[in-house]
Amino acid sequence: MNRGDTSRRWVRRTIGAAILIFVVLLPQFATAGQLFFADTVLVAIMFATSTNLLFGQAGIPSFGQAGFFGAGAYAAALAADRGAPVLLSLLLGTVVAALVGLLASLIAWRTTGLAFSMITLAFAQSLYSIAIRADFLGGYNGLAGFPMDTILGIDMSDPGYVWYFSAIVCAIVLAGYWVISRSALGHMLRAVKDDPVRTLFLGVNVRAYRALAFVLAAAGAGTAGALSAYINQVVTPDVLYWTSSATPIMMILLGGMGSFFGPAIGAVVFAGLDHYLSAWTNSYIFYVGVLLYAVLVFLPKGLVWLPEAVSGWLGRFTGRRSQSPPGGDDAERVLAATGQGERI
Repeated sequence: MNRGDTSRRWVRRTIGAAILIFVVLLPQFATAGQLFFADTVLVAIMFATSTNLLFGQAGIPSFGQAGFFGAGAYAAALAADRGAPVLLSLLLGTVVAALVGLLASLIAWRTTGLAFSMITLAFAQSLYSIAIRADFLGGYNGLAGFPMDTILGIDMSDPGYVWYFSAIVCAIVLAGYWVISRSALGHMLRAVKDDPVRTLFLGVNVRAYRALAFVLAAAGAGTAGALSAYINQVVTPDVLYWTSSATPIMMILLGGMGSFFGPAIGAVVFAGLDHYLSAWTNSYIFYVGVLLYAVLVFLPKGLVWLPEAVSGWLGRFTGRRSQSPPGGDDAERVLAATGQGERI
């Protein structure tokens, strides 16, 4: 292991320890309102990370992720309204969203590119139309009044306990996607993204892998939606509207879809701007758009690559060339992912 790898590992461990300390100590100095905002940020992180499985890893441009977020939210709300425990409601929201994602992937099975994006967008909008017309879903008013009473015998009336629970759910979701990204499935998805034709010639069922990625992303979005239902204590058809699908995409672009933690960084930045700027001006979305434009122009890889970009800019003045992180063509690794040929 060279000095650079050791340094990067030390940085990751330091950041991880800092995040853990922040999670543990936040309820000690934050108000109930601040904890509520922090809970919504965790939901945004899960939503953005699940969407990045499609955009950043599998190369699937889906514009209808709000449909799965809303499906999970409504499923959890209906279950909670009938007295289901919190954990069961969250699990039900995840499963329902995954099933809805499977249905959407089957509908768009033979399409790719822009056609696939439009079908996913139309699918989410059809769910929105159902939600505003279905009486058992509350119509335009949605569903409300399902408090997070107890979890495993723990009284959840304390906002601090809600924060800890939300952090645990978020950590489980992120850990799941981290394992996927480092597994043979993750390498296969990147190979499909890099060169689908070449991967197809290797005997890989490209459509099946894309459908699997779609279902996995839908499940994560459903978990985020189910948790959001409990945090906000209300679910309305707005969570299914097409603008809600654009939110995680903007988070991914801000943070950087080329990195696993990029969407999480983008979610924190976007949620913070949305929260604080909206209290300052009604034109807050304009400033968010300006920031997004600046990031796309000066940091096309996202905010997660800001330290590397700064190092490169400084290197121009000092005469030293900064090294970009090593990359690779995952299509070259597809044989290893499938267990065929020589492993790399």
